[in-house]
Amino acid sequence: MIDTHIHIGQFREIFYNPSEIIQIISDSGIKGCVYSSTTSCKDGVKYHEIQKEIEGVISHFSPSIFKPYLWFIPSYKAEGINIEDAMNDIPYKGIKIHPYANDWTNNIPKNNNILHELFEYASDFNIPILIHTGENGKDAPNTFEYFFNQYPKAKCILAHCRPVLETIEMFRTYKNVYGDTAFLSKANLQKIIQAGFADRILLGSDFPITHYFSQRQNEKITLQNRYNVDKSTLEGYKELIGKDEY
Repeated sequence: MIDTHIHIGQFREIFYNPSEIIQIISDSGIKGCVYSSTTSCKDGVKYHEIQKEIEGVISHFSPSIFKPYLWFIPSYKAEGINIEDAMNDIPYKGIKIHPYANDWTNNIPKNNNILHELFEYASDFNIPILIHTGENGKDAPNTFEYFFNQYPKAKCILAHCRPVLETIEMFRTYKNVYGDTAFLSKANLQKIIQAGFADRILLGSDFPITHYFSQRQNEKITLQNRYNVDKSTLEGYKELIGKDEY
């Protein structure tokens, strides 16, 4: 089983040590994972901070098994960072964009230009784009619908599948749109399955963000035990969707 939604780095007031997180995944018996850095949400973050975190992980864990995604934010362009250079420096296996944490207002010409570069690169080099979705309007499943249509060869993954009915509509409209199970309820997963899109769903946990919210609810649980819970949930979802590939 592959966990397609893992995070490392700073999340709000907690720093999740990158190597510790990936070691927990490795020790759990998971065949591999996809990870990106939540340090990308930090105010004023510079790309070299993210680069350092990812380089630290890939020096110990094979990027062909534990796959880093480049969480691209609009301000990287002002730093002179572009997608091709970043991909040449580090063997990223995909791209992440987060329209709630980062301002991707897509009627701003410079942002549109960056988005075209990202989706075109994903299309040309056959790498996925993982897109945060949520209930806040600007991170709705159809936020980047124009690009789903313009780049039909780009594999676009709607993280969280929220809201679920809007996500299902994107599945119906675009064959290149997928989703993942990170913080996806069983009831909403069942809606996706009943709509006929079980084959569009990837298994992802959002660990260690799951641990963060356990702590917020005053649950005293170790990182390893939290991931044991997350892995068990993924195994249950694997049975529901009937597949174990990525």
